[in-house]
Amino acid sequence: MKYTLILASLIVSIALAGDNTAYLKVDGMKCGYSCSGKVSTVVQNLKGVKDCNVDFEKGMATVVYDDKKIEEKDILESLENKTSYKVTLVEVSNKNKKTDKI
Repeated sequence: MKYTLILASLIVSIALAGDNTAYLKVDGMKCGYSCSGKVSTVVQNLKGVKDCNVDFEKGMATVVYDDKKIEEKDILESLENKTSYKVTLVEVSNKNKKTDKI
């Protein structure tokens, strides 16, 4: 299941290459169905959000959004205001990746 979610997130990220992706740590979810569903619903109802995948087991949400319509801070604030969860942004670094030229 978790590999399916990771693969789905990767496919969505590639398909929407011009968009931004935010990785959010969501603390306080107690169940996989209604808690992760609530996070997904709140985020997907924001203008500028294109997709949201919630991994309950990891307590993570992957959000694909258009930064011309919404900012990361707006997503975080909306989740904290409309739920009882503590939400933090997870920084993902690509600095260690090297590209080889053929």
